[in-house]
Amino acid sequence: MEHKNKLRATASCEGGRVHTESLVNRFSNLPLEVAHHILSFLDIEELTRFSCGSKGCRELSLSSPSLNFCFSSVDTSTCELRVKLLNTLDRFLFHRRDNKIQSFYLFWDGHYIEEGNYEPCYLCSNENFRIITWIHNAVRCNVEVLCLDILLCDFEDEGLAFPCCVFLSTSLRSLNVVQMKGIIIKTPPFAFSSNLSCLELGELDIEDEAFFKWISCSCKCIKQLTVAGVRNIKSIAIESPSLERFNFYDPYGSQICHLKISGEKLESIRIDWGFFLSGDHSLNIFAPNLIFLRWVGNVMNHPNLGELECLEEAYIFLDPKVDEFENVFEALCSVRRVGVLGINEATVKALYREGSIPAQFDDIWCLTLNTQSISDDLVPSMVSLLRGMPNLCTLHIKNDSLIYARKSDDVQVQASGFDMEYWKLQNLDFIYQLEEVTIKLTEGSNGIEFARYILEHAEALEEMNIIYSPKQSDVIKKLNESKIISDATLTFQEK
Repeated sequence: MEHKNKLRATASCEGGRVHTESLVNRFSNLPLEVAHHILSFLDIEELTRFSCGSKGCRELSLSSPSLNFCFSSVDTSTCELRVKLLNTLDRFLFHRRDNKIQSFYLFWDGHYIEEGNYEPCYLCSNENFRIITWIHNAVRCNVEVLCLDILLCDFEDEGLAFPCCVFLSTSLRSLNVVQMKGIIIKTPPFAFSSNLSCLELGELDIEDEAFFKWISCSCKCIKQLTVAGVRNIKSIAIESPSLERFNFYDPYGSQICHLKISGEKLESIRIDWGFFLSGDHSLNIFAPNLIFLRWVGNVMNHPNLGELECLEEAYIFLDPKVDEFENVFEALCSVRRVGVLGINEATVKALYREGSIPAQFDDIWCLTLNTQSISDDLVPSMVSLLRGMPNLCTLHIKNDSLIYARKSDDVQVQASGFDMEYWKLQNLDFIYQLEEVTIKLTEGSNGIEFARYILEHAEALEEMNIIYSPKQSDVIKKLNESKIISDATLTFQEK
């Protein structure tokens, strides 16, 4: 009996081994491009385990054109473990030889030095060099997509130079440097023509402003450029005949003071720029074919957005000072022909201060107003804004905490000073065109009264969505009691 059980166990193990080998063989028999596509979803840990399946699996893993060096579950808590991992990756790249690398994603968290201990660890002292060598290896293997998110060891007193061979690669199409603190990008030779179509630069240092001139002159194919948190420069000037999308992120104010972007093919520009002294900063845009603009942050003296005749969507979320009406007015005049506009409370208040001339936005059919609340000091400015939009069809009033908005926790917001009768007296033309409305209610009754005004006077209204907090449960009864003039669908959403 015992002999039979051993036979069954042996047969079971052999059967499992045969089944596994069958699966491996079936995978190995797939067309090469299909197998490589499947392997592209594996990180380096999973790819290494796969390579142990058979000789065919090993060959497939070494020829995989997609490498993802991400180590979410690898223990690197000690220097010995880090060195072991480095050695394993070095061997893997050595055995790959010059096999094509289509995409290389490298995520590395540098050696941690305890506070007060500035002596380099002898085991990890060459860690930076080895990581830079991996980048050289990827370039040698004709990498097309390169993504780097690296925190290097801080053993060196001076910053390391970013591998220049990356910018001299003829195969590279996309470069995304999420972060490489301690790395300095030097300007490549202007004589070389790059094939980059997408360049994203995160947290690193730029040696000088000539680098952006190199982009303008030598990157003839570039379509997307993102600059986020770069340091060591004061000005960015881009003039590109091929650029289509430009993104600039500096929300906390670095050393950059001047931004100039120019391109006939530019379709999308996103700017998130915060600073303290408006007089020290400048913004100049030449993009006659721009379709989409998003500008978040502070406003500088006399921003020059150019003539935006083709602009369809604009989102202007600024944090202007009290005396910056003229600067805000200049910015809004540049986007007055858009069809879709997003604007925040601070910008509206600065634009429609007491005695100012209301701006006309005759072409706007969709408005998103981002506000902390429909407060008493906002309502008059809000009326002036709506008065200049006679063709408005869609209105969204939201509350996005990520957008600039001044709010003091020490000041009680007054938001109950304007009832429906006030809105009726304004004789606003947009009310007859309005079809869709979303209102997120906050404290006070101003929001509810405005919603009642719309329900009872918007003849073309098709849909209204009210978002309210659990403390405002009585809003459903109040609005349902309104004399709704249209056949609009009224929905309520508790948040």
